[in-house]
Amino acid sequence: MNQKTLIVPDEITQEIETFGREVLRFKNKEIPEEKFKRFRLQHGIYGQRQAGHLMVRVKIPAGLLGAKKLRCLADISEKYSTGVGHVTTRQDIQFHYVDLDNVTTVMTLMAEAGLTTREACGNTVRNVIACQRAGICPSELFDVSEISEAVAYHLLRNPINQDLPRKFKISFSGCQTECGLAAIHDLGFIATSRELDGLTEYGFKLLVGGGLGSHPKLAKAYADFISVDQVLPLCEAILKLFDAHGNRRNKSKARMKFILEKWGIEAFKEKVEEILAEMKSEGYSYPALPPLKLKTQSPVLPLKVPHSDGTTPFDQWQRTNLLPQTDGAYAVQIRLPLGDITATQMRNLADIVDGYSPNGLRTTHQQNMILEHVEQEKLPELYGKLQAIGLADDGVEKVVDVISCPGAETCQLALTGSMGLGEAISETFASELETYSDLGGLRIRISGCPNSCGHHHIAGIGLHGVAKKLHGKLVPHYQLHLGGGVEACGSTIGRSKIKIPAKNIPKAVMALIRIYRENREQEESFNHFIERFTRESISERLEGFMDLPSPDEAPDAYKDWREDRDFSLDEIGPGECSGTVIDMIEHNLRMAGETINKALQKADRNEYTDIPDLIKQAILLDCRSLLFTYGIESSHDDQILKEFQHKLVEQGILSERFETFTADLGQWADFGSEPTVLQGHLNQAVALVEECQSAYDRMDASMKLRKKDA
Repeated sequence: MNQKTLIVPDEITQEIETFGREVLRFKNKEIPEEKFKRFRLQHGIYGQRQAGHLMVRVKIPAGLLGAKKLRCLADISEKYSTGVGHVTTRQDIQFHYVDLDNVTTVMTLMAEAGLTTREACGNTVRNVIACQRAGICPSELFDVSEISEAVAYHLLRNPINQDLPRKFKISFSGCQTECGLAAIHDLGFIATSRELDGLTEYGFKLLVGGGLGSHPKLAKAYADFISVDQVLPLCEAILKLFDAHGNRRNKSKARMKFILEKWGIEAFKEKVEEILAEMKSEGYSYPALPPLKLKTQSPVLPLKVPHSDGTTPFDQWQRTNLLPQTDGAYAVQIRLPLGDITATQMRNLADIVDGYSPNGLRTTHQQNMILEHVEQEKLPELYGKLQAIGLADDGVEKVVDVISCPGAETCQLALTGSMGLGEAISETFASELETYSDLGGLRIRISGCPNSCGHHHIAGIGLHGVAKKLHGKLVPHYQLHLGGGVEACGSTIGRSKIKIPAKNIPKAVMALIRIYRENREQEESFNHFIERFTRESISERLEGFMDLPSPDEAPDAYKDWREDRDFSLDEIGPGECSGTVIDMIEHNLRMAGETINKALQKADRNEYTDIPDLIKQAILLDCRSLLFTYGIESSHDDQILKEFQHKLVEQGILSERFETFTADLGQWADFGSEPTVLQGHLNQAVALVEECQSAYDRMDASMKLRKKDA
């Protein structure tokens, strides 16, 4: 099918061309690998365990995709990847095994379809997610789709979002059911309302400081109500706070949740209010967010799915995969095994969107897809088309719908092959789990390491990969987390200390389900059962799964799923989620530039009082940034200035004109307040900031700074 391409804005074309030039510089060994790594992460290009191959992550705000975008993704998957795309728990789609030489072509194709990889990785605001049922949920107050998209695009390429201490995540929920997972986000907006002067006002409840990873924290309540026009100012103010106070030296403590943990919510709120006041005094303005799409009627009980007492695959599919909408149509949930979808399936889904779902489809943070507004009489025909392309599995968001990160097959940080385990659990269910209808919303989530990309902390049954020795040999294991979940009535982090060999996990999960079925009380949910029955009792019942026969008796038990070789941690590499010395250099250079610009603005207003301090701050930031390349750090300003003189000025990295200038600064000379004198110092400081940036730009592949005239 012919598709018109978008006219790509000049700034995006230039951005892609710049990426191409940096690729050439990297390949020609003109820039350090660490510097290029930071650059490509900013553009959503992630390293893989396999040298020479990259993962390309596509940012899809609110998960919204039309047919044109689907066809573009299908083409990219087929021509430049493995023919398979992976839907993530952030509603992104990512492709593996992409060659670096093809990345600019991939970026161009995406831009022509209105897609981007920009800021899908790195220390940025990641994809803004939304409730996957936004616009169709009977209990939502209003549709959050357009607002979440507007926030995403406001922050995309925004200077405030280019150099954060760590990644930052935002979500939107349309109702109190917590379908947007606000509790595990840095900023979680939940639609709400209040009565004011006899009128109903709509806005958001705001949660802050959530996040999973190796130190999971649930978000704290920031405000019970904020108006819609406060959303963007609060996003920017909190990002400014995070930028200024996030821990840049210890990346394991760099997420915003650690600021909350250190300060407490009240001190955090006070600081945000100070920043908001500063922004207001400086004349900050924001684009208006889209008007709210309120429900035209009061929330109603969901419609029933088409009645059927049958046991055919179509009957079961209707019972588990349909979401009745208040307009009489249905949303059709499409189950993607472990989040994977082939190029052929994407292309066929695009045709289905054209014929059945005029509003397109949505990727979900449950690693599936949803088609909206499908008429009831078209359901049998649609089911047939989905069945023909292998996308008619029932059980969406049920226990059989296993969630998994890509794991050790591609990820440098992963210890274990989570996708292989997910496949093994699914196969065990297919052969041994006769029914799952009594298991309610029980979910299984798997991560290949503690970082929780598979959200194992918020599952009834969560698993994350670890390594442990048995009988003197290293064996892939999983730590079992029980009783986690994000719910309107209260969110919980799953807990357990049980570690089970990877090859025993499928049988152990089946045993756990049997324990639940045999010991629950009436309609007791799995999580309530875990709390009553206790994790200790579960551990005792599962002890038989914690050991293996000797390596001689069962050699395959010591290998990971989908692997023929012995388990090893040799291929684990440094993770690319966290930062490097390059982050520290670029942060200090940026802060120096911002500080000197502030001094220039004050000079323009004839406000000279603070200019000497601003000059000193900017120079010291620049000195510290370039000295990082020599491995030099010091808390003593005079030592920093002395080393800067010796390493950079005297060695010809910077102009000799700065020798006296920085030496005088080292004596903390009183610059005075005479405008003419101050302007001279300010001009010198501006020149130094520019030369420091230029010196950094000349850094060679070994991270050495070249001389100014070299």
